[in-house]
Amino acid sequence: MAITYVFCIIYFVFYERNPNFPLGPKGFRFLHLLRAVGGFVGVVGQYWSLLYLNVSDTVCITFLAPTVTSFMAYIFLGERFTKVEAIGGFTAFCGVLLIAKPRFLLDLLSTASTKISEKITEDDIKDSHNRLIGSTFAFVSTFGTGTAMCAIRKIGFNSHPLLMVSIYALFTTVASFLGILIIPGIGFQTPHTVKQWTLLIVIGVTGFFMQFLLTAGMQREKAARAIAMTYTQLVYASIFDYITNGKIPQGWSLIGEIIIVLSVFSIVYFKDLNQSSSYTSLRDSDRDLESDAISAIELQDNLEGGDTDSNFKISSESEPETNANIECALESK
Repeated sequence: MAITYVFCIIYFVFYERNPNFPLGPKGFRFLHLLRAVGGFVGVVGQYWSLLYLNVSDTVCITFLAPTVTSFMAYIFLGERFTKVEAIGGFTAFCGVLLIAKPRFLLDLLSTASTKISEKITEDDIKDSHNRLIGSTFAFVSTFGTGTAMCAIRKIGFNSHPLLMVSIYALFTTVASFLGILIIPGIGFQTPHTVKQWTLLIVIGVTGFFMQFLLTAGMQREKAARAIAMTYTQLVYASIFDYITNGKIPQGWSLIGEIIIVLSVFSIVYFKDLNQSSSYTSLRDSDRDLESDAISAIELQDNLEGGDTDSNFKISSESEPETNANIECALESK
């Protein structure tokens, strides 16, 4: 995040001198802070859950964030949450389950298929306690992410996307540094090899563009549809895994990725289809209104010119909407 903040400073100092940097525009600073706190809670909750859960379980729980974000935007921002978006989000999450194969799901299936009558040991109780703590952190992470995304939607175009990213990066950097100083058992470590430094820089650069594009996307599209795109990162991860390690997803993982792609595609496709239908209906309505208005104006001109052959009386049997349009046009004339 420190690298991300450095890039933001370079942009606002040398490229675009924004008077609202670094605190944000007045009237929206609380929302900027809420976005920063929510994003920080989302990241910290995810990493803390990894101390108690395996990676697959953590991924599955944190991928509830798109659904949580959609509901929060529906409740607090009044955004629509259509059936297509709900079904698409649910099926995409099912694809995540097939890829991650979480332990809790495997344990549930194995318990249902085989009847095991063993006494509960102390290790089982401890494991259950750890999983409860880890699941709590993961769920808190999803609500933090939802809060951050809703704050971005509320700010809208009243702030530059990089300005929101810079405040979030600064808050995360400072809070993480204070956490290292305060929390016992955590020490600051620096990379030791060229490879580690290279990977750190790559993470910083790609993280900067990820945060910028995510924020800009949330500004331009409603939360439910924009956040659903995050499911595709599992597909991209598999592609890069194949490029770097030569591993090809197989079995349930491949099926899960196909489900995710189809789900996200359906959300985007049906949105464009609905927009096209609405636009066509609007154009047809405008065309009919314009035609009625032109006819009414020509009729009035003929009446004023004394053209008795063109005398015309609005029939009571005509369509009410057409009559209303003609009467409005005559009054404006």
